[in-house]
Amino acid sequence: MKKNNFKILALIFISALSLSSCSSDGSGDSTGTTTGNYLPLAVGNKWNYTDGTTATLDQITGTTNFGGTTYYDSDSNYDPGIDIQAQSWQVKKGASYYQKTGEATYVEGSTTIVMDSYEMKTFRDDLAVGETWTGSASPKVHYSSSSGSGTLTAHVNYTGKITARDVSETLEGVTYNNVIKMQMDVVETVNSQVTNIHGEYWLAKDIGIIRESILSSTDNITRTRNLTSYELH
Repeated sequence: MKKNNFKILALIFISALSLSSCSSDGSGDSTGTTTGNYLPLAVGNKWNYTDGTTATLDQITGTTNFGGTTYYDSDSNYDPGIDIQAQSWQVKKGASYYQKTGEATYVEGSTTIVMDSYEMKTFRDDLAVGETWTGSASPKVHYSSSSGSGTLTAHVNYTGKITARDVSETLEGVTYNNVIKMQMDVVETVNSQVTNIHGEYWLAKDIGIIRESILSSTDNITRTRNLTSYELH
């Protein structure tokens, strides 16, 4: 597998981040007791964002049952720099928020890369400033091209940390109260090549993510979006 395709794998993972074969959170702790709803999950909910030049939309389009638990289908037209085909779902358990990403496929010319499904704990709303949670996932990566094919394992380890809570912030002329700020640091290793991803997220109570900023070592480009409007049901 060519080295430039490892960059593609990292970008696939970043795309999946927009807050069996599926590996679940590996922190081993409880889901906690919620302090409020920082990512409202209901069919029809919509969040509009801007990066300063381009407007993007995240929305909840339906529900899917996994193992007796209802997950909410998430859809986004946000483009992090690579054209992939993947589906994602979100669920809240106690104070913990999880994102499940379906099989992700990237095709360019004769090269096809498929990353299996995995799940991450993306946020906990009951932690104090400085407290953390951790987890891991090991999705299989299948690739094929004119020069060969095979299967690798992507080893993903992540740490989330609360950096501020119960603060107010003004974005795009709107002031949001009861905001929790968090960061997520991810280390992805595929065939000894390491990618570091740093994400910062602001979540407002009863609204959702109002700001996100993601930096990857693949290209050292920071991708930032601010909320401009929302519709909740």
